[in-house]
Amino acid sequence: MEKTAMIADRPSIGALITGKAFMAEVGAYFPVSMALRGDVFETVFMMREGDLGHRTSGPYSPERLPSDAMGWAQLRTGMGMAGYFPSFRIEAGGHWPRIHIALSGTSVRGLIVMPEEVTAEAVNAPYLGKWQDQASSDIRIGLDYLANWLGSCHHEAGGTAPSIDLDLVYRPFDYEASLARYDQRMREIIPPVRPVLELRWRSATPAQRRAFVKNLKGARKSGSRSDPRWNYSLGGIEVEVPR
Repeated sequence: MEKTAMIADRPSIGALITGKAFMAEVGAYFPVSMALRGDVFETVFMMREGDLGHRTSGPYSPERLPSDAMGWAQLRTGMGMAGYFPSFRIEAGGHWPRIHIALSGTSVRGLIVMPEEVTAEAVNAPYLGKWQDQASSDIRIGLDYLANWLGSCHHEAGGTAPSIDLDLVYRPFDYEASLARYDQRMREIIPPVRPVLELRWRSATPAQRRAFVKNLKGARKSGSRSDPRWNYSLGGIEVEVPR
């Protein structure tokens, strides 16, 4: 009986660096979701109100295509994104167009959906609003830290570059107490949910994991007995890592 060769998990550092740059260059749109699986980075963005100019809505047909979404993509065709050339595909089978983006030579992909498709419930929030711009910035900062920490733990511990799974989730919390500390004019930019980056190791040596956790000074314990985790706050975003 033949033995099946084990396929090693692909390192995540490159995809994470390219992915976070892609998130900024696509327009710094609000990420409804984000997932990294080894070296495959995928994000769903919400188009910013007003960025498409004159809006269209379906149903569409070959004779009536979504000119707003097509114009957005055409303006960016041939321009680099995160050091790579993007390809675009417009999905027009529903009431609102969707824009698919892939970076050539990578496994970094994005899907831009229209604001009408995104509900507050989709991100566990009581409402949507200006807080989404602040959350977008916080998430990119968190990804930047994680990329640096992955690189430094690999440099310190050696071995094959680590591979991870990473998910962006939004968790509700008691934000009313937070609002009380801010001026009324600032409250609409305070997120009513906590963006959390949940990390899980696909492949990493014990030494690499120890080197990574050194960055989490002051982290609190969280999770369950079956899934114990460290929870570390990075300003407006939290990072969760297995203990």
